[in-house]
Amino acid sequence: MASRATKFLIGLFVVVGSVLAAVIIIWVGAADFFTKGAVYATYFDESVQGLQADSTVKYRGVAVGKVKSIKVAPDERLIEVVMKIDLSSDLQHRTEAQLKTSGITGIVFIELDQIRPGEKSSSPKISFKTRYPVIPSRRSEISRFLEDTNEIMKSIKAIDFKGLSDQLKSTTLAVENFVSGKQTSGMMSNLESTTANIDRAMESLRLTMENLQSFSESINENPSELFFKRPPPPKKSME
Repeated sequence: MASRATKFLIGLFVVVGSVLAAVIIIWVGAADFFTKGAVYATYFDESVQGLQADSTVKYRGVAVGKVKSIKVAPDERLIEVVMKIDLSSDLQHRTEAQLKTSGITGIVFIELDQIRPGEKSSSPKISFKTRYPVIPSRRSEISRFLEDTNEIMKSIKAIDFKGLSDQLKSTTLAVENFVSGKQTSGMMSNLESTTANIDRAMESLRLTMENLQSFSESINENPSELFFKRPPPPKKSME
């Protein structure tokens, strides 16, 4: 009797567990099925490391959907991310999707934002037929930073540092030879002589200006000196 009761309890436990598992699976599937929103796909030409199914999809920081699936695209180059988004808008032509990281936690989600006017799109070209409407993607900030860093490093490597160093040494040597040469010494002597002559000329000019000023002051005081050697005698007063 005890053996039959034990078998019955084990069987009952298995049946109940199976029923509960089936209910949970159906409930999860039904919940996803009845979730509001439309299904879209976006394609990234970069690593999506950290992004998972059920990752959040946000529109300007507001949660508007979930990631349904992530897989390699048919061209085996792009990564296809399928999303269910509850947002009534023309997402295909007005928004772009970008990978974002949440703070220091490292959690990756998809951020939707409006296409910036005049901005050149960086969304990869799609050469295959897609099942869902496609939202164009924008390269993530870290991806663009790494790309710019690589370009800077290539530019630095392309600089001929040895050639610049040799050219600088040649220029320095030429300047030294020019400064220490006989021609330069003669030029410096001529320059010193010219400077001395200029100083003497300036001194003569200064004296001349002083004489002119003195003459001008004298003329202002006694205008008759301009025509007579001595000022005329003062007029006698009328009696």
